[in-house]
Amino acid sequence: MDELYQLIYGFIESAIQLKRLPRQGWIRVGVSLSDVESIADHAYNTTMLSLLLCDLHNAIQPENPLNTEVVMRIAIIHDLPECQYQDFDKQVEILLGQDKYQQFKSQLLTTASTELLSLILNEEVKRQWKESFAELQNRESKEAMFVSYIDKIELLVQAISYESLGYQSSLFDSFWETSSKYLEDCPFSVINDLLPILEEERSRLSE
Repeated sequence: MDELYQLIYGFIESAIQLKRLPRQGWIRVGVSLSDVESIADHAYNTTMLSLLLCDLHNAIQPENPLNTEVVMRIAIIHDLPECQYQDFDKQVEILLGQDKYQQFKSQLLTTASTELLSLILNEEVKRQWKESFAELQNRESKEAMFVSYIDKIELLVQAISYESLGYQSSLFDSFWETSSKYLEDCPFSVINDLLPILEEERSRLSE
């Protein structure tokens, strides 16, 4: 019972913190704090999109399936470590440079995931979570890469949502530029086919 309580208290308390942490990038460009999504909001939408597009991918390309459970595990936990070090705006990457930023973020992810794993006493459960965190950090599997691309798609969906609320389109140009560049190497057609639809919706809102 003590082990179960520690799991519930540790991880749910961590997740609750994500509900209180706003996404810093939106604040930087001028989105009102009352409109800014939390990290938990982003994590939920990324997970939902991951499930939907994973199912669609597997229906369209059954010869090259994604492991849905792995996709969901990675999507659900992909921002959980931020409860330990909070959200970092893209501006930090610009200031540090991409290489130093990635090294910095990798170190933070390792430290944060280690602290979270210390809450798990059951060795089998700890092993599963450790593998998920490692997969998230290394992005070597196709499932981890799939979620990393969905993460960018969710960012663009959210930007469109803000534009529909009346925020100027130009506020989000940098997000579109960096996300579109990252998605250039995306090998998943369900994601590639979605990007022009989002661009078309953005153009419609700007008319």
